[in-house]
Amino acid sequence: MNQLRMVDVQDVLAQGGDALSKASGDMLKLVDAEVLSEDGRRNFIARAVARYADGRARSVIVKATRSSAYDPGAANVLQASGLAKEWVACAFLASRAPNRGHGAALLAGDVTNGIMVFEDLGAHLRSLVDPLLKGTAQEAERALALYATAVGRLHADTIGCVDAYYQTLESVFGSGRSRLAPGWHLVKEAELVTQRIGGTPPASELDLLSSRLLDPSPWLTLIHGDPCPDNSLISDGRMRLIDYEYARPSHALLDGIYWRMGFPTCWCAGRTPADVAARIDASYRMELGKSIPQALDDRAYRIELTYMSVVWLFTCLSWRLDHALERDESWGIWSIRGRLLWYLEAVIEMTDAASVLPSTNRVAQAWLLELRRRWPDAVPLGLYPSFASKPHDFG
Repeated sequence: MNQLRMVDVQDVLAQGGDALSKASGDMLKLVDAEVLSEDGRRNFIARAVARYADGRARSVIVKATRSSAYDPGAANVLQASGLAKEWVACAFLASRAPNRGHGAALLAGDVTNGIMVFEDLGAHLRSLVDPLLKGTAQEAERALALYATAVGRLHADTIGCVDAYYQTLESVFGSGRSRLAPGWHLVKEAELVTQRIGGTPPASELDLLSSRLLDPSPWLTLIHGDPCPDNSLISDGRMRLIDYEYARPSHALLDGIYWRMGFPTCWCAGRTPADVAARIDASYRMELGKSIPQALDDRAYRIELTYMSVVWLFTCLSWRLDHALERDESWGIWSIRGRLLWYLEAVIEMTDAASVLPSTNRVAQAWLLELRRRWPDAVPLGLYPSFASKPHDFG
């Protein structure tokens, strides 16, 4: 198991300050640290003040890995380190799409010690969590539209990014680094589920889905990988995505399915009503279509989105099913069993509507019936509080 190392706050500030001094060409020190991360988290995060020799000052965010296995010289550093993924993604975005609002700007870093220094977007910004859990339906939909626009802009700005992305990797961590494949084959994930609850998706449909992951063209972009509500900050009327620790070149709609699937990697999971989700799709597609014309084709978009919903179903079942079969427990604001039931319901509905993957649809129905039999008290993932028992058609 990857052990966490102790962090000396003053050492991190000193090393981060040195890195920022080199990057800016000014002499400065980082002081007055306010620790933002909790004990036991894989990263140390603090807000600090950069004090320059001429009296200027600015607030910055300092992030340091606590992984004892962090090795910047490893050939597989990108696969092994979330901090490395975030570093490469942020550096790539700074060169490919400067001033486009993709997260917080990376100001400097210390590769050897695994430290990054970011601009501070602000101490009291709201995240997407707030309107979804505490806002009105109208406030939640407006925030989701901002979110979808931000995700679409990220994808549109990074179309066909593979070579430039890996050039950035080499510029930060040196040459001789192995690449991440844009996708994977789904056979093992499907087999795990089959061994637990029966039902076998056909090889032809698994091969089709795997081929869309392994060669996503024309949908190949930089994806965030974990675009959760709490990784989405509202700043100056726009949404800014932060925490790119799962970012990589892959299929855009692995991110673009999030509000349809109920934010599958997030503690604050929840569903959006179908009519709202359709309008959020429109915001996303408007941005994405600037670089991927297929996103503006209703049929092509629906099919590709459905494919990625099935990918997320297999992925989430492979992550969670063993645990859920033993016992249920809450993860954030909903139970694990309830989440898995919803993913099955969503995939069944989407494959029906798109008229694709008929055999996978039948297997998903069988899985759903079996899990409902085993889990009679489990309640499928529900609407976000902002949408529950409220009208959704705003005209």
